[in-house]
Amino acid sequence: MERYYGKLLLFGEYTIIKGSQALAMPLRQYSGGWQFAADDEPVLYNLEEYVQYLMRLKDKGELLTDMDLRRFEREVNRGLYFESDIPVGYGAGSSGALCAAVYSRYALNPFSRSDEAHYVRLKQQLAQLEGYFHGASSGTDPLICYLDHAVLLLPDGQARLAAPPERSPKDSGFFFLLDTGISRKTGPLVEAFLLQCGRPDFVDVIQKELIPATENAIRLYMAGQREALFSEARRISDCQYRHFPEMIPSSFRPLWEEGLNSESFYLKLCGAGGGGFLLGYCRDEAVVRSAVREGQYIPLPKI
Repeated sequence: MERYYGKLLLFGEYTIIKGSQALAMPLRQYSGGWQFAADDEPVLYNLEEYVQYLMRLKDKGELLTDMDLRRFEREVNRGLYFESDIPVGYGAGSSGALCAAVYSRYALNPFSRSDEAHYVRLKQQLAQLEGYFHGASSGTDPLICYLDHAVLLLPDGQARLAAPPERSPKDSGFFFLLDTGISRKTGPLVEAFLLQCGRPDFVDVIQKELIPATENAIRLYMAGQREALFSEARRISDCQYRHFPEMIPSSFRPLWEEGLNSESFYLKLCGAGGGGFLLGYCRDEAVVRSAVREGQYIPLPKI
């Protein structure tokens, strides 16, 4: 069974809206794939309404992707469902992975995963498929899940494959996730950010502090300069701590501050924030493990 992995936005949350690059990649700790339910097995996520939604778009001539929806309907009626352990409401690509799987299985003329020239059009198609779940979608999450590859996202909507160097055993920098245990919705958080952007002083912080730190972090990560990355991780963490309080769960602010004060680890938002995962960067994993509750720490050894 082909697996469709979750997605991780490593750098660029919010700043891509204001003109920076962003770097995203598959989150291989979580995945989903197609399964057929047994006759007596309850289906957790019923796809019948989703099929009807796509059929209505097709009947109106609005569906951007030529799809075999009759086959989709037949298979859903036979018990097809998307079995997934990607946490919902975490910004980890739960609906993105499903839409990538739908596109891969039912699109009649799918774009090749290696065809960078058509990534903008591909992202538009995937955004429409994900619109059922979110009302509006950038298409970024299903794009990462479909390509199953690190992608550099550009502020003009373009995207291109990225090839980060593998982490060396000698590297001192470790990425990790913290599970806040809080499911959230992205839309209200993005709206709050855009409202803040009506303040010139807030925009000044984004343009002069957060965007330069983000773009430097992407550059250093892509160059394999793990040690130099610590200074930019600290800048991002400090800036978000001071200016994004509503996006940081209150119960995690003391830990966030502890990392900044001790300079032993740095936390940042992982996507929109407000819950879901927090993303961290540290020199010594044991320090972070000892500071959090059991089950909260998730290592990212491949990143």
